[in-house]
Amino acid sequence: MIPGNHDKHAAFRDAFVDHTYIPASGEFIQYVIDDHPVRIVAADSIVPGRTQGMLCEQRLAWLDQVLGARPGVPTLVLMHHPPLATGLAHYDEVGMARIPELEAVIARHPQIERILCGHVHRAIQTRFGGTVVSACPSTAHQVFPDLRPDGQDAWSLEPPGFQLHRWNGKALFSYTLNVGQFDGPYPFH
Repeated sequence: MIPGNHDKHAAFRDAFVDHTYIPASGEFIQYVIDDHPVRIVAADSIVPGRTQGMLCEQRLAWLDQVLGARPGVPTLVLMHHPPLATGLAHYDEVGMARIPELEAVIARHPQIERILCGHVHRAIQTRFGGTVVSACPSTAHQVFPDLRPDGQDAWSLEPPGFQLHRWNGKALFSYTLNVGQFDGPYPFH
């Protein structure tokens, strides 16, 4: 788990006190989990009181250091804000700041299998810094995909969704799934 732009650090820590990987104190909620075949590195992109995200010098240095500590281990990087312009103008205005600096850090670490993020309430995938960014859909409403430069800031009642990631020992597979009751499954034969 990683906090989102509506979360407050103290309340987040209190709500998830049983999640022992979340640091109990500190300015940021950042951590590393090395207990699995794929390493998990969570970077806090929250700027308190703002919707826009950013990894400041301190967080960029932390990320570079922890990624450099285990260069041979496949790694997932988690952050709330996608580190790129998505084409959804109203979200890009409140997206991630300091994108070139973050991209330089990411590009130095080819073991990164994915950057997993949210914020945009829509499944989006693209290349960034030599890896793949995968934004997951929201577990609430989805953002209407109006890609015009003056696109409408609106949401739609599409099903909630999430992503499931599976490591098979050689490659990472990412599945975007909808939440709800749907007919099926129906065998093909």
